[in-house]
Amino acid sequence: MSLSPESLLLLQPEASAFTRPMFCHMRTLVYGTLLASGRRTVAAALRAIGRGDERHFTTYHRVLNRAVWSPFHLSRILLGLLVIAFLAPDAPLILLIAGTLERRWGRRIAYKGRFHDAVRSQSGHVVTSEGIHWVCLMLLVSVPLQKSVIIRNITHARANAFSVET
Repeated sequence: MSLSPESLLLLQPEASAFTRPMFCHMRTLVYGTLLASGRRTVAAALRAIGRGDERHFTTYHRVLNRAVWSPFHLSRILLGLLVIAFLAPDAPLILLIAGTLERRWGRRIAYKGRFHDAVRSQSGHVVTSEGIHWVCLMLLVSVPLQKSVIIRNITHARANAFSVET
């Protein structure tokens, strides 16, 4: 399966964060993940775009676990694109910051620690859990013809969009 030239241009602003070969592999993974049904794994992404029999599939795994690239650099590019796309020139830039705990355990989990678990804690009883503490930066935008405000998650690995009444 080949991608149309228009769809290839969607990820072009992120190309500066990668080397040329790694950008091609990353682009393949992104589009495969969007098309995959079920679990979002590297193998499922490759199967979704017709590359299930790829002989060097470990190259695609390296994009996620060994390649050198900065998620902060990509977040900055994405924030700039979202500001251009969703904010009017006279609109204020409102950013929200939130934290969430992904409960994970195991010896090989990077950035793991013990953090306050707001979900399991109660008044007078503080609970800590082992895991990864994600700090999320969200862009608050107003959508025309809608009475609520949409919050678009920028840096969290599992991007969520939800509405907040104003």
